[in-house]
Amino acid sequence: MRHTRTFILTATTAALAFTAACGTQSDDGAAGAGSQHEPVVQRMPLPDAKVRATWPKQEVASGLAKGMRLPLEDYMLGYPDIVDVENARDVVKSACMKRLGFSFTPKPMGLEPATSYNEMNMERRYGITDPAKAARLGFADEQDIQSSEDEAAEEAELARQDEESSVEGWDQAMNETCIPEANEKVGVLFLTDAAGELAGESLETTRDTSAVKTALANWSSCMADHGHQAKTLDDAEAKFATPRTPGLKPSADELKLATDTVDCKQTSRLVNTWHKAETAYQQEKIREHDNELKAEKTRNAKTVEKARAVLTNVAR
Repeated sequence: MRHTRTFILTATTAALAFTAACGTQSDDGAAGAGSQHEPVVQRMPLPDAKVRATWPKQEVASGLAKGMRLPLEDYMLGYPDIVDVENARDVVKSACMKRLGFSFTPKPMGLEPATSYNEMNMERRYGITDPAKAARLGFADEQDIQSSEDEAAEEAELARQDEESSVEGWDQAMNETCIPEANEKVGVLFLTDAAGELAGESLETTRDTSAVKTALANWSSCMADHGHQAKTLDDAEAKFATPRTPGLKPSADELKLATDTVDCKQTSRLVNTWHKAETAYQQEKIREHDNELKAEKTRNAKTVEKARAVLTNVAR
């Protein structure tokens, strides 16, 4: 089963990092020469409403996890928030570098959809859970099957970025002036991530509860009845978890295994059982970490607010 913290941003953040390249360096650095609060007017092709409509939604729309949420999601940043913060940071850095005589033109985040809305990755928290997608995609995400950017174009973009940053003095200007300026004007995501850490703890701890163990055993027995030897969810998914070439369709064997995996989760009520166990566990942890979680949520909200204020001044 894929770990939940790899959730979200594979297509748009170069592998599910939450923060863009250079985005978390010098977290508390002074703004230095870039501290002037000039209006930001740097042109940047930010995601428009049509692109945003393709982004993952907060609520799971179909499958065994349809409509499910977990309590800690109330303290997590959503994908639109993360995109706005990272793009706002890049806008500030771009304007700063231009002022210092350098070029910085990053590819905006969010032009391609991510795989999940937040760190919880509810649709795939307990592995694949949508029978229709399993029958069509196997264990793959939609992004594994389709790609809007071919390998040559990606390599060309990386080469362009390398050439841009190879100018003498570029690194110093970015690290000593422009990143601190972005930190000051926007903020930095995930200085702490109590919600994400507790969510990871929740998944692992509840796996060992008697109710979940029983459901997993029933799932494994169902899989055996379908001709598959799988004691854990990883046993099923790992067989086809290797990276695939964009456009390559799943094999018949993968589709059969994926479909049986979901069917057996439904028969064993694994998803419902695990979700119930996690809900109780997370409610307890929220009570224990109330002040920490509230402080993190408030800090994140202020960062998003500052980011959107910056983005309102961007000339599109």
